[in-house]
Amino acid sequence: MVDNLDRAATIGDSISLELLTSNVRLPPLPTNGEKLLTMTQQPVDEIDIMTFARLVEVDPGLFASVMQLANSPYYGGVEKIISLRAAITRIGLTEAINAISLYFFQKMLPEFPDVAGFSSRDYWAHSWACAIANRRLGHPNLEMDALPGELYIAGLLHGMGKMMMAIHYPDEFAKCVTMVRKYKKPLYKVEQDVFGTTDAFVASKMMEVWNLPDKICAAVAFYQMPESAPAEYRHMAGLTQLAYGIAAMSGIGNCGDANSMDITSMYVCQQPDLKIFQKKIRDKVIQEIFATIGERAEDVTGMASNPSKIESEISEELKQKKNPPESIPVNEIEKTGLFSRIRKFFGWT
Repeated sequence: MVDNLDRAATIGDSISLELLTSNVRLPPLPTNGEKLLTMTQQPVDEIDIMTFARLVEVDPGLFASVMQLANSPYYGGVEKIISLRAAITRIGLTEAINAISLYFFQKMLPEFPDVAGFSSRDYWAHSWACAIANRRLGHPNLEMDALPGELYIAGLLHGMGKMMMAIHYPDEFAKCVTMVRKYKKPLYKVEQDVFGTTDAFVASKMMEVWNLPDKICAAVAFYQMPESAPAEYRHMAGLTQLAYGIAAMSGIGNCGDANSMDITSMYVCQQPDLKIFQKKIRDKVIQEIFATIGERAEDVTGMASNPSKIESEISEELKQKKNPPESIPVNEIEKTGLFSRIRKFFGWT
């Protein structure tokens, strides 16, 4: 297992290097963006509202995103809000931070291309839902020793690797999405077959370019397999895995995975020493998350939740247990270009 992880990480490094030196450049963080990103990772009660407001006010796009949310049907009051401070008072500092983070990265990163029914709108809606779920899982009452702001960033950016792979290797990534639907396998396992690595390793390596904290990069790198993460990052990766599963079940957007996700089998739900292990607590938290993202999804992302999808996910899960997914025939996995060269160089055929 360790050997396979080393291989995936090495190939992930190679793909990231090629992406970073290609015409699909990852833009550097602007000065105000770096300050905002650092601020949003802090506990909310430690953020100076005046400093936060000044950073937002100098960027028309960030300012507009907060104002739009404050005047949306969900938050809208009798009077229209026209000042940033009034908007923050109405929606709360946490929601303001969430709104500007989503807007900031949407505008800064390249647009996700339409690949096999997997659009930019789908991608960002799912990323937002994952971020909201991850922030809630970091609430102090769950005693996870993880900052909600850091979990929010990990949830929001966990899919960056999918975006960059879809832009730079559209045919290969489209093939992965198609094979996921056909064989009902997790996307990251199909990516390992086709690319030799996962989108999570690629995303983590590219996030290092922005000098994001090691814990956030590790949470993203190992969210698909938290048990393989370094011990100090295992819980944060596990929470991000759980947030990913909850967001997928909500039906908001698209994560590229067509298979059902068994929440109870996820890493943090298998640790008896954690509060989230207790079914009563876990069910209550998940219900809270569904309610939160269901109420706000349409105002924030333009996409409503799909509660009926949860029932179909459960039915599909039971079906899958009776009919295990068939393996992918070797002749359907074409290893070409960069991936073929890397595999041959290291003798990984």
